[in-house]
Amino acid sequence: MNSHIISAIGSDRPGIVSELTGIITNHGGNIEESRMTRLGSDFVIFMLVSLDPEWEESLVVSLQAINNISITTKKTDSNTVIKGKVCKIELNGADNEGIVNVLSNYLSDKSMNIQDMDTHISNAPVTGTPLFNLKAITALPENLNLLDIQSELNHIAQKLSVEIVVHQAESILDTL
Repeated sequence: MNSHIISAIGSDRPGIVSELTGIITNHGGNIEESRMTRLGSDFVIFMLVSLDPEWEESLVVSLQAINNISITTKKTDSNTVIKGKVCKIELNGADNEGIVNVLSNYLSDKSMNIQDMDTHISNAPVTGTPLFNLKAITALPENLNLLDIQSELNHIAQKLSVEIVVHQAESILDTL
């Protein structure tokens, strides 16, 4: 079995997930992981699919035949487990430009690899002010101290007018 990443994006409508997963299943594919969400007026899907090599070409042709959806496929290595320490970063506060860029630059400078990130805007309960919410799962290199990371992120949080909390976990499963 080979592993493939399948991404699809198109105008949101009922039946997209059913149509895509039906084609994958009919080609003997198994969906191992997926993320699906509506962004603006479009629906976006990312899937990790295992598939017998003899079905690869046929699957790609069938997926490309779906109307009004842009689909890409890419071979990838089989799923690997993250080794070492894992941490979850939660950020909440005033929505302003550049929050993701500032945080991701900091993490990159510290060699903290982002494994998963989810962001969204919500409204404050009383005022209705837009609040930015972020949850990220990162690999924490052995040479870094979680307390130092939290302290440095507290300085960043003050500059951005947000709150940032870091939690350590033994594995990525502990962050869910």
